[in-house]
Amino acid sequence: MDTDDFNEHIHSAEGHDMPPASNLDTEIRPGTTASGTAEMLPNMQPIENENADTAGSHPAERQTVAQNADTVQASPSPPTKKKRKKSGFFKKVGIFLLVLILIILIPLVGLIGYSLINRTNPARHIADGYYAAVTIRSASDTLQKGLYLSAVDSLLSSPETAALQGNLRALRSNTTLQSSWFKRLLNVPVNIAVYEGSNAAIVANIGIRSAAVQLLPLISAVKPELFDSVPNLSQTEFDINGSAKKGFLFELTQDQRLYICFYKNLMVATTSEDLLYSCLAENSEASGKRLTALLRDSNRGAISVYAEPSYFISGMAAKRDIVGNMIRELAFPDPAALNVNFDEKTVSFHSIINWISERSEVNAILQRRSTLPAILSRLPEGAVYVTLLNLGDPQFLYENTKAFFPPELTKNFNSADKNSKFFFNKDLNQLIFDWMGSEIGVFGHRDSQTPVFFISLKDEAKCRYLLEDLFSTIFIDRSTAAVVDDNRIPRIIFPSWLSRLLRAFQIDLPEPFYMIQDSYLYLSNSAEALGMCKKETDAGKLLVKTDEWKKIAKSVSAETSFLVYYSLDRSIPFFLEQNALLKTAFKNYGKGVLSLRFAADRKVHLDFYTQKTDARKLEEIPSFPRSLSQRPETDIICTKSADNIPYIFWTNGSNVHGMNLLTGNESTLSLDGKAGIAAEIKHSKLQALWAVSARGSIYRVNENLEPFAGYPVLTAEKLLPKPVAFNGGIAVPLSADSTLLFADATDNWFISEPMNAKLRTAPIIWKAGVAALPRSFESNLYLFNNEGKTVEGYPIELEGIFAAAPVFFEETKGNYAVAFVSEDGRFSIRSLSQDYAETASCDLNTVCKADLAYSASLRAFFVVSQDGHLFKFNTAGAIIDSLPLKTGAADDYRITLLDVTGDGKDEIFVSGGGNALYGFTSGFAPLDGFPLAGTGTPYLLDIDGDSFPELITHGIDSKVHAYRGAVLR
Repeated sequence: MDTDDFNEHIHSAEGHDMPPASNLDTEIRPGTTASGTAEMLPNMQPIENENADTAGSHPAERQTVAQNADTVQASPSPPTKKKRKKSGFFKKVGIFLLVLILIILIPLVGLIGYSLINRTNPARHIADGYYAAVTIRSASDTLQKGLYLSAVDSLLSSPETAALQGNLRALRSNTTLQSSWFKRLLNVPVNIAVYEGSNAAIVANIGIRSAAVQLLPLISAVKPELFDSVPNLSQTEFDINGSAKKGFLFELTQDQRLYICFYKNLMVATTSEDLLYSCLAENSEASGKRLTALLRDSNRGAISVYAEPSYFISGMAAKRDIVGNMIRELAFPDPAALNVNFDEKTVSFHSIINWISERSEVNAILQRRSTLPAILSRLPEGAVYVTLLNLGDPQFLYENTKAFFPPELTKNFNSADKNSKFFFNKDLNQLIFDWMGSEIGVFGHRDSQTPVFFISLKDEAKCRYLLEDLFSTIFIDRSTAAVVDDNRIPRIIFPSWLSRLLRAFQIDLPEPFYMIQDSYLYLSNSAEALGMCKKETDAGKLLVKTDEWKKIAKSVSAETSFLVYYSLDRSIPFFLEQNALLKTAFKNYGKGVLSLRFAADRKVHLDFYTQKTDARKLEEIPSFPRSLSQRPETDIICTKSADNIPYIFWTNGSNVHGMNLLTGNESTLSLDGKAGIAAEIKHSKLQALWAVSARGSIYRVNENLEPFAGYPVLTAEKLLPKPVAFNGGIAVPLSADSTLLFADATDNWFISEPMNAKLRTAPIIWKAGVAALPRSFESNLYLFNNEGKTVEGYPIELEGIFAAAPVFFEETKGNYAVAFVSEDGRFSIRSLSQDYAETASCDLNTVCKADLAYSASLRAFFVVSQDGHLFKFNTAGAIIDSLPLKTGAADDYRITLLDVTGDGKDEIFVSGGGNALYGFTSGFAPLDGFPLAGTGTPYLLDIDGDSFPELITHGIDSKVHAYRGAVLR
């Protein structure tokens, strides 16, 4: 039925009682009920009542009412068919998206579910045969910390690991590693096993991330070039139980690869293919259970190492000494757990080792509970290294170790006991055991190269009585000549007859200084070392109060049986010295401590802590080193001109050279013979440079080597070209006569009174005079005034032959003296106010040809013997310190004293025996940053204008160096 017919049917029914038919398109609209009936509006009457009132009216009126009713029910909304079409479109889009999401999620959920089900215990896939297992809590955290660890740079610093260095730099520059998503992705535990033959296996539990691994074949098929972008990584296949499984090869070095394979929830990487197959197959059940328990330990550090102790101490166990013999009596029921925590500044280890032994002596020593050593609260703040043994008193140790003495040691012990009774009428029990306590060790002070030994005293009175008793014998004596900071430091010495006898048999017994203080006996070969320690401890300046010790104390227990506190710039502890890998890894961690604690429950606690220290090395300033056109044949002169410009001057053959150190420009002055130079300096500025030739020509020039008016002066005298600047002129020896030539700034020159022998070295300036000590069998010290006349009272006759120049000094206020050292090593002092009487002397018993040096700030003399020993004397003529130099024997040693630290005290610089300049404190402790390249005399001069001085040296390689650093202040 069409619409028109339907409307006609409606109108035909209007005269009947049936209600009007509703429109088929009618919807529920505002103003209608759910059944389509109109609701009554507030200002309207019901339609039904209207119809009743007009029931008898004309049909046209009824039609008008019906139309009005239709008008009230009409909706202004658009046709409903269009809305239905739009609603259906969005529905279809929503259904499509839902299906698409389900298509993606269902496989993903399936992969995740499969990865959760298809799991295995990583402990079962660490192949047997390892000697150490390492577990890392989080690969991400460890990578972020370890990637920039200086220990890693140190380990990879050799040429053999150049490829690994490149990989490390590539990783550091990769920004992906710093992204948060990558850190979360790599936040997985990793286990590493180490095997013989430099093999290792890595087993990482990647957990739910293994779901993504299932997509690798698809990804590699779609985008095969993806993995090619990773350096040194290539794809490969492994034969796993007859089936091919995809994996990767990573080139570590030219000869070493890493084989990588994914298995269930694990990523396995090994250094050999056979080891990879062993890891993919499960290990023994017992090994798996043990590893599972270890890996679940809640007390793990960032990195935990589990190892068999016997493997690491096998080297010590193989030795036939006391320690080796005792170690062989130990057994270790469990692997030792070593927990490691680290960051860029610190590294710490903590370990507990369980042990058992059937020997009662071993049990007695190792089950003795560790105590707090009293020496820790007595060490001076300047202590930079300490080695302490706190295992018990010597009697206890002897009783429990004598069974492990090697035969030779037993023989020596019995011989010592016999000799002790013969020489001192005392056995070893009286000589050692009766008064010694449980602490013994050694420490070093930062300002002294010489170590200090200490022994705790369980009976101080017995110790003092014993020493007094020994000094009363003919074999041992005591010297009290050394005084440091107003404290007299006694010394144990041997009578001269005994010393000569022992030297005849090439036996050199030490003669230590000693000090008894606060129930401890201190011994050292340096009186200054003991004096410095006493001064600091008396003032309450102690090591335990320093910030460095406080940091260490947080990580290491103060209760200890064996402790090593070290500074690498002063000492290398035995556990680093004997292990090249550890020594390399920790070379940038300057300070550390190792402690062993024993307990009654058969456990040894190992604590280790180390921290980085500030680098204090010296570095060259920009534009240095500068190369010289000619190599200096004699020592250089370095000074500033009146315009404050730094210059260096030197000679080569008959030429004098000068260089402006700011610009590098050189000047040259040619003479008529072999040249020598001397600088006339006033108020630290160059007034003139004097140059002389072997043929007798004398020049006075400016910093540009331009002669002043009236020069050169021709004397026609044969000169030894070793002049010294003196009183506005120079003094220079004659090579053909035993006299000196004096010249002044007014072109005048004259010859001095004669000496008994020719002078072969430069003369010495003292006050208003010139001193000379010709080398002769009949030695005499001469002093000339500015007119070349011999001063009254001179020459002074001396015994011995002297190659070294003497040193004049002020002994006490207004009283002067002169010090000498002869070629046979005899040091002596003569007073200039007491008829030149000898007031002090000392025999070094070695050849000395280098010049003597005196420090007024330290009131001490320094000399280097030809066999390479540096000695320090006080003004009383006593040796208060000595040091063997690394350069050994040499005949060109030179000592220079400079206050480079600005503390008012001279530092000692020694050159000779090569192209190296060594620097020491007044206590012979090495200065930071030394040795440096250089030889001859160093100079302290501010070149770059930063108000801090640079250290200027010249090398045998014809280069001038200018160093700066924190030590030069």
